[in-house]
Amino acid sequence: MKEAIMQAAVCQKPTLENSVHYIAHTFSFLATGVDTDNAFTLIHCNFRKGFMAPPHYHKLEDESFYILEGEIDFHVGDKKFKAGAGEFVVLPKNVPHHFNLITDTAKALLLITPAGFETFFKEFGRPAQTLDLPPIPTENPRKEMFEAMHNRMLELGNVFVPDF
Repeated sequence: MKEAIMQAAVCQKPTLENSVHYIAHTFSFLATGVDTDNAFTLIHCNFRKGFMAPPHYHKLEDESFYILEGEIDFHVGDKKFKAGAGEFVVLPKNVPHHFNLITDTAKALLLITPAGFETFFKEFGRPAQTLDLPPIPTENPRKEMFEAMHNRMLELGNVFVPDF
């Protein structure tokens, strides 16, 4: 039994092999559902201001952020607040939310419980060429790509809330 537990142990840090560039961000997958029997996913996020998701909620998972650097403005349900380095924010499932960077960049650990939604970032990201932020996109995604992203988010249990 002890040997099986030892084989399942994971020790990760951001590397090119476990990272993707997603839009204008860099996401490094420290633990995924494969590593945790789908209990959780932990992603090291390097965010760039101006490229955040529109208001939405998740039917299947909670998202939690531990802010490492920078400041982020959160809108969660009827609450609005700023969070900075050393603060932990929980975005419960079925509660509309969105967030925007106050600083030009921010770094955070994103905990997704249970695992599963990380597949979206892997599917629509591209292999990271650097652990720094990628170049800013110069054009919007093609209509087909945007529709594919939207449809996949719906499949994964995300609901967009445009009036939020």
